[in-house]
Parts: sequence; C-alpha cells; structure tokens
Amino acid sequence: MRFAYALMRDWPPLAWLARCSPTRPVVDVFHGPGVERTAQWFCEAVWAGAYETGGFDHTDVVFGSGGRLRNSTATFVSSGTTVDRLQSLETTDATWVSNSLPCLLAAVGGEPDPAYGAYFRDFGSIKHGLRRYRRTLATSAGRVTLTYYHNLLWTDGRLVEAAKPAPTRDFSGYNRYRDFLAASLDALAQNLADPARACPYAMLGTISSGYDSPTVAALARASGLREAVSFATANDDAPDDGAAVAAVLGVRVRSLSRNAWRARDLGEVPFLAADAKGEDAYIGGAERLLRGRVLLTGFFGDKVWDPSGDGREGDLARHDQSGLALTEYRLWAGFIHCPVPYLGARQTRDIKAISRSPEMTPWAIPGRYNRPICRRIVEAAGVPREAFGIRKKAASVLFFVEPPGLGPDARADWGRWVAEHADAWRTRGRRPPRLTARPATWQVIAQVGSRPLRALAAAAPRRLGFLRPLADRLAGLARHAPSFRHVFPWALARMQQRYAAVSSTVARA
Repeated sequence: MRFAYALMRDWPPLAWLARCSPTRPVVDVFHGPGVERTAQWFCEAVWAGAYETGGFDHTDVVFGSGGRLRNSTATFVSSGTTVDRLQSLETTDATWVSNSLPCLLAAVGGEPDPAYGAYFRDFGSIKHGLRRYRRTLATSAGRVTLTYYHNLLWTDGRLVEAAKPAPTRDFSGYNRYRDFLAASLDALAQNLADPARACPYAMLGTISSGYDSPTVAALARASGLREAVSFATANDDAPDDGAAVAAVLGVRVRSLSRNAWRARDLGEVPFLAADAKGEDAYIGGAERLLRGRVLLTGFFGDKVWDPSGDGREGDLARHDQSGLALTEYRLWAGFIHCPVPYLGARQTRDIKAISRSPEMTPWAIPGRYNRPICRRIVEAAGVPREAFGIRKKAASVLFFVEPPGLGPDARADWGRWVAEHADAWRTRGRRPPRLTARPATWQVIAQVGSRPLRALAAAAPRRLGFLRPLADRLAGLARHAPSFRHVFPWALARMQQRYAAVSSTVARA
C-alpha cells in the first residue's frame, strides 16, 4: 500500500482528505499546503516522540491528525483529545476519511437535513464521554461517522476503529504527575520545532485570571513558551486579563478584545460549522498570531483538575464541549490545538485522588472554585495566591441566547439560506424558522421558575447557595433562541463553498 498525494493550494493549510479504494493498493490524499508529507506518513500534528520516525500512531500524546502506513495497513490518527475528530464515510466505490467535515461532504456532494433541529444536542453529546456520544451524522450522501480520540485502520478493504495506546502511568503523587506533564511538554516542544519539518511550529499560550490556562503557561515556560494571548474581559464583561500572571511567569502577553473576531465577514461560520454551538469564536480575534503555532490551552482542566466528581476512568466525559468549535477554524488559521489537561487524562481518577490527598491540603481553598494541583503549580512559579483562581469566568460566545448572537451580516445570510431551503420545512408541514421567533412556552416557564430559586439562594447563601447554579441554568435555557438549532446546516454549507473545487479535482485524480 502507498500514499498518492495531491496538493490543493487553495485549501486551508492543514486540511486533508483521504480516499481509500477497496480495489487499489493506493490511498489518495488531497491536502492543504501546511500538511507534512513523507512516503510513509502525512500529518498536521505534534506528538511526544522524534519527528523523523513519524510515530504519532504509537502514542496517546498527540495533537492534530494524520495518516501512517505500516505494511499493508493505513492508520488514520485522531488527536488525543475530544476537541478534534476524524470524519469518515463509505460510498459505493470508496471509503473517505478527513479531518474536516465540510471538506468530506464537498468531496461526496453531501449535505445534512436543513430542517433537523437537534445538531446542537448531537454534537454536544461528546461531553458525555467516548462511550455515550452520537457517533453518526445523517447526510444526503450517507451517514458520516465521527471519531474522537481513537484511530481508524484501513486494512483488507475495511475501515475499523482502533484504540490508541493506553499506558498506565505512575500518578501516585503530585510530583510524579507534574513531572509527567513537564516531560510531555518538553517532548512536544522538541517535536513541534524540529528543523526536519517543512513548516516548524512555535508555542503560543493562553492566559486568563482563572486556573487552567495559568497552570498550562507555568508548566510550558520551562519548555520554551515565551508568548501568550489573553482576552481582556469574560462574557459578563468582568475583567479576565492574565497580564499580571504573565508578568510573573516572564511570558509576553498580547491582550485582545473577546469581540475582535466580529470584524471578519461571517466570522461565525467556521466555529458554528464545527459543533453547532461555536462558543470558541472569541479565539478568532487572535488570528494574526495563530498561524504556525501550537496553541496551548486549558480546555478540560475544569474536569481533570477539579477534585470533585468520580472521573469515570478512560471515558473523557466532561462538563461541556468548549474547545470543539476550533476544529474547523484551526485548519484555516493554520495552528494545532494542544489542550494540555488531556495529557494522561484517561487516568482522571488518579489525578483527582492527588487533588484530594493530604499533601495537597495547603493548596486547597474553601468554596466550589478549588483546584489544588493548579494552585500549587502556579504558586510554585511565583504567582501570588490572590492573582488568579479567585472567581470562575468564561470568555465563551453564546450565540444561542437572545438577543441573537449572530452579527447582522450573518443573520441576513442565514435568512437568505433559510428562504432557499424553505421546502425542507414545508414538506413536513412546518414553518421555516426566523431569528425573531418568540420564546417557547417551556422557556417562559424556565424563566419564571429561575426567579424564586435565585431569591432563596440569595436569602440563605450558606444553606441554599447550591440553588444559584440551578437558577442560572434555568435562566440560560429561557434565553435560548429557538431558531438557533437550525444554524448549523447553514454554516456547514458556507464552509463547503470554500472547498468548491474539491469535487472536480477528486474526480480527475
């Protein structure tokens, strides 16, 4: 078996599409200009191992994706996270694999159902873990399989899922776990900057006033991190700049507005086309700094580094899907996403046991927002206790709440797209959606119900403070834009237009 490469100069730098034929010992690989290629492997990835050996299929410490030939088997490698994925589809004459959903659908001429209203829920199901997420997406070309974390093997004319290596590491105490994180970052730093790469990378950190990104920056500075981005405010306009933390760490920080991404025409599209939610759109404000970088983030830290919960072993369940909206955007912006908390995260129970151990008591603080491992790492780097991790904040862009989070150009374009596809609803006896739709009855009930819960929590914060998150949750649900569940097919269609030439090129190859 061999790879046959076709460079697609107008594609996103890091996009790739593989066509596997059951009758030919050749895997055709169409790729953007930033994809690394050799006779035996291709990738847009970094991993803990020597670059020249191409061993990204033999480790779980890998970020990005690629393909590796060994004997008569081609292994397609997914990121060791749940914020990136592979997409695959079997047609009558080939099996297709890609790191981009719109690229795959453009190649086969497929599209999702415009009137299906549960994309938001389906993509969000990955937060329930590897055993409980919605694995397929129905399209006009067939069911696309979504593969998170695991690899795919093309062998004997079949595509099958294969588990990544899962070594059991010694996380018997804080020092051993921290040393593993530091050693992994050292190995990644050597790999990403290897001069044998056609396109070497550099690290770029993220720093806020919370716990997770300062922890990542404190760990990575010893491995060469010298620059980070920080977003000045959270989504409630509270200050969230990590400049004070960065100054102590000796990391240069670029402070940005969390709304800077809105200056780009239809800037929402790549984020919404990734996961039907798009909450990570704020990172688009750093686009000029992202190309050629490995972006180190703290996504998943809220699960791994929080001492509470059971941490279902190996399942990678989490509280939300933050980070997933970057999976299409990063291919266009030209960066690899490395959420550091995923390192060793299949042993979450062991990590939580460290957080709850007596040795971590000096770094445990009262309240719900408590992450002893993070606090110890960051304070050991010289950052004062009061400078970080005081209050939980988020920069997420909540497109799904009223008033509509889409910009005026996006709203207008979405409206035109709905008009063009109106028959998808009318044939079902339904009206096409509108962004100005009134809230549903259940949303009114949720809004009314949130008020007494919030009042009780305020009246007796010590005894009934636990009701506040429930009240906030109900109030949030009440603000959901009913039409938002139909935005994903529009965003995906607009992304497919960027791969407009793929069908004819693939047909000729």
